[in-house]
Amino acid sequence: MAEKEDLVEFKMLKRTITGLIIAFVWVAFFVLKEVFSAVIIIDVPDRKTVDLGMLIFDFLLLVMAALGSNEVLRIFKDKIIKPHRILAVLYPIVLFPMMSIFGVEWAVVITMLAILLVLAFAVPCYEKVTVEGIALTLLSMVYPSGLLVCLIAVNHLAPFPALVLAFAISPAADVVAYFVGSLIGGKKLCPNVSPNKTVSGAIGGLIGGIIAAILVCVVFYNYPGTDHLYTYMWQEIIAYGVVGLLGALLTELGDLVESLIKRKLGVKDMGKLLPGHGGIMDRIDGLMFASPLVAFLFCAVLPLFVA
Repeated sequence: MAEKEDLVEFKMLKRTITGLIIAFVWVAFFVLKEVFSAVIIIDVPDRKTVDLGMLIFDFLLLVMAALGSNEVLRIFKDKIIKPHRILAVLYPIVLFPMMSIFGVEWAVVITMLAILLVLAFAVPCYEKVTVEGIALTLLSMVYPSGLLVCLIAVNHLAPFPALVLAFAISPAADVVAYFVGSLIGGKKLCPNVSPNKTVSGAIGGLIGGIIAAILVCVVFYNYPGTDHLYTYMWQEIIAYGVVGLLGALLTELGDLVESLIKRKLGVKDMGKLLPGHGGIMDRIDGLMFASPLVAFLFCAVLPLFVA
């Protein structure tokens, strides 16, 4: 019994240390983004401005997407033919730099071209390719790269607090959900998909997302270049709280989706890169699902109401 408790404590310690390292890396890239934001790399009047800080943060997103794609392809094993695996690996490597340098709109062009190439390569590989393999190839492109593209948009089109918000909601929801679920336990949330998740943990995660969003609002309320929808700060806090709630809900959905994929494929973790967490996909599953919400609100909706 004592050995089992020691093992649990060791796993918890390993998970905590890895989590702190991940947080440090993310914060470091946020700092680098701000430090080098004054170094302009591209400046086309009335069209596009890109600074070194943006490119540095885009590089972080590219690494996350590339590592995540590799993990997804690994668990699909030999279900995807080699030409399609190559295309899936190249997709984020080409997509992210093109968006960074030439504009977010290139996401559509590169994605459509990638889909076209996947379908085109299926013809000469008729004997080995399967419809399932084609579908899994497209899935490995969308999950994670297609979702993380939203963070490129936030990095280039939205104010700095929006990017902080995207990265704050999911970890806060995950951490609070984990501790609340461990302490309270109770009814299982979705036992057939993820046996360890509880309703109490899910509620805790929602609260964690709300708190994180409110903190971002308070800390960055007067940040230079930040647009506001409301006149008073308390109104903005309520709006951010709602975003935090929805973001945390999507975070938990992303976690369940990944659990579903792993259960269907019979794997415990997506990878082994992060001790105590599994792979990079095990760490960013919630972030991937919350990022489209932040991109939609700050890159599409907010500009419609703020001159």
